[in-house]
Amino acid sequence: MNTERQDACARNNALWCDAVLKSAGAATRFQSGFWQAEGTALPLYPNIVTLTSKQSGDFYAALEALPLNAAVKDSYDCLDLAPAGFRKMFAATWLFRPEEAARKPPVSPGWHKVTQPDGLKKWAAAWNGDETLHRLFSPALLDNRSIDFAAILKNGSPHAGAVFNSGPRLNGKDLLGLSNIFCRKNWLYSALHDLLEPFPHRPVCTYESKPDLLQVYRQLGFLECGSLGVWQKIRPETATDA
Repeated sequence: MNTERQDACARNNALWCDAVLKSAGAATRFQSGFWQAEGTALPLYPNIVTLTSKQSGDFYAALEALPLNAAVKDSYDCLDLAPAGFRKMFAATWLFRPEEAARKPPVSPGWHKVTQPDGLKKWAAAWNGDETLHRLFSPALLDNRSIDFAAILKNGSPHAGAVFNSGPRLNGKDLLGLSNIFCRKNWLYSALHDLLEPFPHRPVCTYESKPDLLQVYRQLGFLECGSLGVWQKIRPETATDA
């Protein structure tokens, strides 16, 4: 297993979480071995992302301080957080696509970068029908030069979309993270192909929690490079499962 790639995937995801939580008013920082956000908890986003497989006492102190229902992303799927009052929500596979070309090609007419708050509202509505989740993406994120909200437009409306975030550097190239993908269920291959079309010159990472979809990513050149787990705090006190 390529641990350098898994390390880069974990840090890329932490950078994206950092941007989202910071835009929501959280105090965020990168600690030794993990990223942490305090003061705000958001649905679908963790307050801690691990950046190494071994953790120190600072990490476990941070766990104890988390509010109920806050989430932790174990980027190496190696921690047992049940004794600390957590329940494992799901596991997933890290995926990495090496760069495929030396230069960036022209962007196709259907590929669209969201740049205005009204466009972000339409993007969020296409991404998820639950309006309570649309507040996750502050318009302030549009000013972050390391983040692109992308959509494939058909007749002026989002047909598919995703978020791309940049960093860290890996072998001289900025790694590109792919998240918040949406499309019709049976259009995943074509949607990913079109969304990734402008970026053959960049290494790309993402993760997938549904094993039956991994073959789609493989067809697009992605390689598996480790696993992760997501835990949710369900008890305030340290306890053992019955």
